[in-house]
Amino acid sequence: MKKTVCVIFGGASSGYEVSLMSSASIIRNLDTEKFDILTLGITKDGRWLLYSGAVENIENNTWMNSETARPAFISPDKATNGLVVLNADGSYTVLKVDVLFPVLHGKNGEDGTIQGLFKLSGIPYVGCGVLASAVCMDKAVANLLIEQFGIPQAGFIWCYADDYREYPEQFSRQVGGQLGYPVFVKPANAGSSVGISKVRGPEELDRAVRLAAAEDGKIVIEEAVD
Repeated sequence: MKKTVCVIFGGASSGYEVSLMSSASIIRNLDTEKFDILTLGITKDGRWLLYSGAVENIENNTWMNSETARPAFISPDKATNGLVVLNADGSYTVLKVDVLFPVLHGKNGEDGTIQGLFKLSGIPYVGCGVLASAVCMDKAVANLLIEQFGIPQAGFIWCYADDYREYPEQFSRQVGGQLGYPVFVKPANAGSSVGISKVRGPEELDRAVRLAAAEDGKIVIEEAVD
């Protein structure tokens, strides 16, 4: 008997577009002789839709306009053990799922939030667990843990964007004195390379922090290692 795999793509995240490409590749390469495939999309504004149309529509980001797209969600009730799909007449259908395969990038996909829902549902899932996802998504927390265990890494400081805005000169002096230039300025929580800048001098620091702060309220500044 074939297993049912639910591939989850999109997401309310700056990594949304990257997810569309990743998930399309995975959907195409899953062995349909072994697996029945469900595709559950999450729009950038957070709507969940079960989609059963062409993979090309995922790649070109028109999937949510398809007549096949129906509101659906993963039930946190372990007795459900699958997706609840809402029908046009107000009724609902339950689709059993054997494994959840999140192909989500960035916030709400790699940070432990959706993994917590998976855990509640009782459905096995692909990837890291709740704690590992949360810790590794937050670059400040990950760096602090690495430092605690004496693992070599690039020098870093972190701060909240609001604190930087209040004391920019203080942080600029700290970066110059503790790390030196160039440095990389990053949002602590974001996917891919979104919001990351290489800063070659103090005059570029404000702009880089503003860019990173558009993605997350916590900022990490790391020394550049050649």
